Amino acid sequence: MPLVSKTVEVGAPAESIMAIVADFESYPVWNDEIKGCWVLARYEDGRPSQLRLDVVVQGQAGTFISAVYYPGDNQIYTVLQQGDHFEKQEQKFSVVPIGATSLLTVDLDVETKLPFPSPMVKKAIADTLDYLADNLKARAERLAASP
Repeated sequence: MPLVSKTVEVGAPAESIMAIVADFESYPVWNDEIKGCWVLARYEDGRPSQLRLDVVVQGQAGTFISAVYYPGDNQIYTVLQQGDHFEKQEQKFSVVPIGATSLLTVDLDVETKLPFPSPMVKKAIADTLDYLADNLKARAERLAASP
């Protein structure tokens, strides 16, 4: 499956956006597809290194265990270790500050366990990515506008 990517301009500072992305346990607050998220392990500096996510995506429930990496400033990368529906799921959040706003890019690369036609998988992943990026943008802008 090819990598699917989405970039949106967000009216919030990069640090604020990354704080939302890094607050994994709050994902159910702003992402209805995530029913629960728990930090299973942490690096020595306290940042999460492994997560469990219970999700319902397009009517399909699943549980995923993912490793979390921090490859650079304003980047968070998750890699599926085990889970329902996917052989591979890699997700990268990157934020670039541009003045008063920021560019958020979310990359998603998946391979399904079941044989689905590639166009169908790509459409489902693109829809999921749109939903994720749009909700993250909305949350960041809402928090940035709050006094």
